[in-house]
Amino acid sequence: MFVHLDLGVVFQLFCIVQGLTTAAYLLAGPRRPGSRWLALLVLALTLQVVDYFLSRSGVYYRNRWLYFTPLFFSWGFGPLLLAYVRALYGGRPLRWPHFAPVLVQVLFYCSVALQSFDTKTWFWLAVHKPFTRYVEHYGAVLSVLLYTGLALRFLRQQPKPPRWLTLGLLGIGLFYGAAALDPLVNSWYLPKQAPKFYLTSLVLPVLAYGLALLAWVKTHVATGRMPAEAAPVGDTTGEAELEPSTSVVSREPQEINPEQVRRVVAAFEEEELFRNPELTLDSLAQHLNLTPNLASHLINAGLGQSFYDLVNGYRLAEVKRRLLTPDARRLTVLALALEAGFNSKTTFNRVFKEKTGLTPREYQKKYQATQWDDSVPAAG
Repeated sequence: MFVHLDLGVVFQLFCIVQGLTTAAYLLAGPRRPGSRWLALLVLALTLQVVDYFLSRSGVYYRNRWLYFTPLFFSWGFGPLLLAYVRALYGGRPLRWPHFAPVLVQVLFYCSVALQSFDTKTWFWLAVHKPFTRYVEHYGAVLSVLLYTGLALRFLRQQPKPPRWLTLGLLGIGLFYGAAALDPLVNSWYLPKQAPKFYLTSLVLPVLAYGLALLAWVKTHVATGRMPAEAAPVGDTTGEAELEPSTSVVSREPQEINPEQVRRVVAAFEEEELFRNPELTLDSLAQHLNLTPNLASHLINAGLGQSFYDLVNGYRLAEVKRRLLTPDARRLTVLALALEAGFNSKTTFNRVFKEKTGLTPREYQKKYQATQWDDSVPAAG
């Protein structure tokens, strides 16, 4: 199949490959706050670039049955953007009515794509070219500007949002503000039959590529370079153990959300996540649908301790409790420690000694009598 190539087409192909691979990785890779929403946003942007590629490369012209292939989901860009920003901070997901416009857009393209070529030609000349494509374009502009404003307002309510995210939202708003003038300006100086969406078709691939690259970098850094406190507590090597002073420096201010703190406590006391020997700050944040920095801030400022102290504190309390129950008669101390979430005998013994001043056997000997000897009142 013959395909016209120029620098614009090559760049579009580059953006398409980057966008599709990044979206696939975000969908299939480690689940992180907002990753699924970001994947859908990158995918939707990339599919629109696919449409521009098919048009500019001549594929549409040589394969006219492809006309009106469902590749435009621009009415979903705004809701997906807001959903991603809210998910980063553990906000409630958007309800389905926010995505009703893009569902209408999908149904529109699917219904036209199934028609005969003659019908598609008539529809393009009589309806879409003079009317519905402008409705689609300005609907997307209004939607993105509205939801970008909502996302910025949501960010202002959060403790110290990242600068890159604020600037990114402002940049998207600026681009779509200029896109509103795109067909008007083009109509002023271009011939009547010339394309009317030059700015959108030229800049959108850059936006799709930039967002895909940013998503890949953020995810790659987050999963590939694990902070010290995010390493599994009680590393089995005995060499790379976390020290009590180790903690992620939170960039959040001292204001805390009591409901989010309650969710952290519930994750340990009700769901007993501390029993997982591979628990990390990242996996805890993912479980709570929070960013690692926010989860660290909630633990440090809201609970007054580090992630290390919190996790090992719950594990230690569980071992101490079971040492004074009949479980201690049928299980070894190491077995109790492993069931509580410790995965290193060295770490367990060190933590136990630091917190109690005793070895597990000494602790058991000191307190078992008050627990099992009915002649002695039980220790309060």
